[in-house]
Amino acid sequence: MSTESPEASTEVLSDEQRIAALEKSHKLDRIMLFGLAVVAVIVLASWITAGLMDLFDDDQSYVTPEQFETLQSKALSLEKQLTQLEQTLGEQQELLTALQDRKPQAAPVTSDNGVLTQQVAKTLLSQELSYQESLTALKAGMRDLAGMISGSRSWLDDYHEALDKTLAESRARAKKLEQWASGKSTTP
Repeated sequence: MSTESPEASTEVLSDEQRIAALEKSHKLDRIMLFGLAVVAVIVLASWITAGLMDLFDDDQSYVTPEQFETLQSKALSLEKQLTQLEQTLGEQQELLTALQDRKPQAAPVTSDNGVLTQQVAKTLLSQELSYQESLTALKAGMRDLAGMISGSRSWLDDYHEALDKTLAESRARAKKLEQWASGKSTTP
């Protein structure tokens, strides 16, 4: 199916002729392969160049100028607050030192203190009266208990003496508190 005549096919070619025929048929393949290799090298070189340029690009900005200005103004504001806080702390330390060095003085009696003092006196007076009622009830309970137990006269007398003494002291305190609550006395 070849177009060549049978005579040409029987003809014996020399080595040089065969090599020339082979080179001629594969010359186009070699040119295309060489062209593809050149294109591949150019593409690879451009990729490497672009990557290196991105890597060493100094114009990249990680913070915008607006963000930088905002952060700078916040930093200035915080510095001012810190200065104010340090001043306040210094003043408070001076006051604390002055208060620690001062000896305690009696608080002056004012009208507000007088009202407060009378309220405290009334509260204490009611507690004293309540205490006296409890002691009286205790005394009555002991007398009833002594009536139930034979031979308890001796300890009941000792117990009544102690309770009478405590009741007398409580009544004296109540009398002072009454005077203090009414405003007739300035000292409790």
